[in-house]
Amino acid sequence: MWVRAALAMMLSSVAAPCLAQSMASQGHDTASTEAGNDIVVMGEKADRTLRDTPASVAVTTGQTIVDQNMIDMYDVLQRTPNVAINADRTSFTIRGIDAFNVSGAGDGALASVYLDGAVLPRAALNTGPLDLYDIAQVEVFRGPQSTVQGRNALAGAVVIRTTDPGYEWNGKARVMLTGPDGQRRAAAALGGPILGDQIAFRLAGEIARSDGLLYNTTLHRDADPRQSETLRGKLLFTPDAVPGLRIIASYMHDRHVRGAYSSEFDPPYARRDRIVTEDVATNTRALSDIATLEAHYTLGGGFDLSSITNYSDVRALYIADPDRNPTPGQLSRTSDPARTVQQEVRLGIDLPWVQGLIGAYYLREDNRDYRFEATQNMNLTRLGVDRQLLALGLSQPMVDMVLGLYGGVVPIRNLLTQPRLTRNLAGFTDLTFPLTTRLKLRAGLRYDNERQMRGASQSVALNGTLPDPARLPVPALAPIVTRLNALLMATAAGATSVDPTRAITYDAWLPKLGLTWDVTPDASLSATAQRGYRAGGAGINQQRGQSFTYAPEYTWNYEVALRSDWFDRRLSFNANAYYIDWRDQQVSVQLTPGAVFDSQVVNAGKSRLYGFEAELRGRPTRHLDLYAGIGHSRTEFLDFTVPIGTAKWSATGNEFANAPRWTASWGGTWRSAGGLFANLNATYRDAVFQSTIDQTVRDIRPITLVNAKLGWQGRHFGAYLLASNIFDRQQPTSFFTDFDGRVRGTMSPPRILGLSFEGRF
Repeated sequence: MWVRAALAMMLSSVAAPCLAQSMASQGHDTASTEAGNDIVVMGEKADRTLRDTPASVAVTTGQTIVDQNMIDMYDVLQRTPNVAINADRTSFTIRGIDAFNVSGAGDGALASVYLDGAVLPRAALNTGPLDLYDIAQVEVFRGPQSTVQGRNALAGAVVIRTTDPGYEWNGKARVMLTGPDGQRRAAAALGGPILGDQIAFRLAGEIARSDGLLYNTTLHRDADPRQSETLRGKLLFTPDAVPGLRIIASYMHDRHVRGAYSSEFDPPYARRDRIVTEDVATNTRALSDIATLEAHYTLGGGFDLSSITNYSDVRALYIADPDRNPTPGQLSRTSDPARTVQQEVRLGIDLPWVQGLIGAYYLREDNRDYRFEATQNMNLTRLGVDRQLLALGLSQPMVDMVLGLYGGVVPIRNLLTQPRLTRNLAGFTDLTFPLTTRLKLRAGLRYDNERQMRGASQSVALNGTLPDPARLPVPALAPIVTRLNALLMATAAGATSVDPTRAITYDAWLPKLGLTWDVTPDASLSATAQRGYRAGGAGINQQRGQSFTYAPEYTWNYEVALRSDWFDRRLSFNANAYYIDWRDQQVSVQLTPGAVFDSQVVNAGKSRLYGFEAELRGRPTRHLDLYAGIGHSRTEFLDFTVPIGTAKWSATGNEFANAPRWTASWGGTWRSAGGLFANLNATYRDAVFQSTIDQTVRDIRPITLVNAKLGWQGRHFGAYLLASNIFDRQQPTSFFTDFDGRVRGTMSPPRILGLSFEGRF
């Protein structure tokens, strides 16, 4: 309730003066910086212009976010070449590499998201504080950022920066309504001085509600209702008594709730009906409290000192129906809280012979309260029982008859806890040495040390009665049923185990080396080689109740970059081409054929990737901004042969799953002198495979989405018509055959139309 009250006060305080102001034409100062390479990139921790950043980075400014009506981080990612989002908007790929894994294994992320300098835990990416109201800038780094960012940045990183306070009063507000998803949003931001030019503040908040697009025919209600509240406060302190000192303190409270992801694809339901039949409503919620203290002090003589201190507490809860159908009696509940403390200190250097930084980093991530509990029917086929019966010499019809006696499932109760405590220490440097007036040497190095405290405790018990061998409709099956009952009880007993907490330590040296040649005052070429890294980990074989560990995986990334400005910097063209060699990939191995829970992780993969990104941005007239980008990525497993019991399957030569070869985006914004406004933008994603093994056909087709924002924009007020997926391209973005044999999946959203009213002063 206090969040709603605070947001309501902010809306009233901002909207009133906004609407009272005159409707003079709005200027273009903010948008003008986007025509060239003068945008400042902050994600490499030493502020540089885009022109001076060889890394492949796509920068989305706050003005672009407003112009294209981007709502959350996934909207930015969807519009970024060589980046693709997954079907349910809980993960993404960079250059074909999924943010979490490409081989069904691994514990840490492969790409990280940073909010105001602090990394967000994994739970926040599923349902968390990723909305973009009052965001200053989003930077998407394609390629390893391990040298500067460290752990979990092998594929890249997303860096989000919220709007800082200033010493001039300003504010804004927005009300947005869309359908058919029934979305309602109200947001506001207000900032200004508290004490002269020494202390300033900024408050921003948003309330959002949506009915969603799915309907539950079993519970007779919306299956994907969404709710969120975000409140963020920031203080800026630049004391006169200490010249050169700048401190920003921020705190954010966020709550996000969403429902089901997938719907029924098989008759009697049509895919476009978006029907869900589960008897337990899927509910995913995350409550986040994130506090950050940033301090920057200019020491003089070309040196400055920076410190970032962060504490985040993200509590995620997932409730689901394991069988996703109307059959009652099944429920799963996952609690995944993550408490993180981070501290980073950097010394900035700006001397005639060297520029860059030297830093140290500390992280403590506490996931010791992870808990999964479920009452569910375990599919006997997924336990590998059918294969074991066939191995005994039974015919397929006989196997089907035996499984039919059990209804194809065995009811169990399962409780799993996996306490994890991670400590990460690192020292790093990233320096640039001018060799001549036109040639620069770039060198970086990071030493990363990670210590994990891992343990697991699992209990599995049968949750019902098994067939009685003495009362079978076919008495001849009694010996088989007796043997199978004993096997199932032994499997449940064997899965019950306690793995004592133990320490696992990894360390790595992560170098980077590159050259930049300023070909002309407006064009430069760069070449960089860099090592990427993801730490190893540990887990538990759920079927056997046995623990295991696995080693780190590494990449070498080789990249060339072009940065150029043309026509007096009214046009910019940037491009990167890359080749990645990936070794010791963390791969999931099944120890029993067909038993998906009898698995563990080993380092058995090797891959290569190559491709490019090219982006063009220009301003042909003072009223028109245009951009276009294209990305091409090729992924290939060079060695991916994994044993399944006594057999083997191979993905060697296959591509990564959900890795489009081609992605593209393009669009433009037009502002008339009289206040008329129009933005049109489009994105393209190539066809993809869903599986790393079965790649006979690209099962997810290409898709092009076109969006628009049209309206009138005055100096202090604007009214707009919104449209996403203008041509109503509805098609599957994922599908799978579920435990009960039915096909379920996710459809692309339909055409969404809406209105937005925005005010500012």
